[in-house]
Amino acid sequence: RAALAPFWLRMQERSDTLTGHALVVDGEDTFTAMLAHVLRAGGLEVTVRRYDEPGLRETVRAHEGPLVLGPGPGDPSDTADPKMRLLRALAAEAVRENRHGVLGVCLGHELIAAELGLEIVRKEVPYQGAQTEIDLFGRTETVGFYNSFVAHCDEDALRELAAHGVEVSRAANGEVHALRGPGFAGVQFHPESVLTLNGAAVVRELMGRLCGTDAFPARRPAL
Repeated sequence: RAALAPFWLRMQERSDTLTGHALVVDGEDTFTAMLAHVLRAGGLEVTVRRYDEPGLRETVRAHEGPLVLGPGPGDPSDTADPKMRLLRALAAEAVRENRHGVLGVCLGHELIAAELGLEIVRKEVPYQGAQTEIDLFGRTETVGFYNSFVAHCDEDALRELAAHGVEVSRAANGEVHALRGPGFAGVQFHPESVLTLNGAAVVRELMGRLCGTDAFPARRPAL
């Protein structure tokens, strides 16, 4: 029986840890509502917009606050998919130019990883509600995964990303659990899931680091 996040088992009072207005891009995933709730509980005002909403790119460009690229189904490497073409372009521009921080969750994380030049591969066995312990930037966290695709980072890529100020948390087989760099961060797991025991705190920490930072200066060459 999986342990469940205390955040979802008790009444929550809004925190003032975070301030500002987050724009969440919904990639067609019901988890987006839970993610928005966690962000609001951390103190942020939150607006959610579907990825296919008319004028989304202009909305993102005009937004004065952190951007969250949310979860959703699909292969981020499938350039024949109009949804992925749109989201890849949105992620590329956001990582290059957003001055208020960008957080990617699951699909959003994969989009950021792809923009950094990492290979996105299909998992042999998809995760659909897998609770496991990972090393998250030097500490152990119990998290919930729901992904069919994953970014892969080998030793060469790890060194090159580090040279650009990007830190990667990964499994022994190279699967990327999380990454963070100047003005952006991404997590493959769902911090808003009941399976991620410390998810609300993870979101607060990542968003706190992002708010007010400068974006990644330029797209790095593909590996």
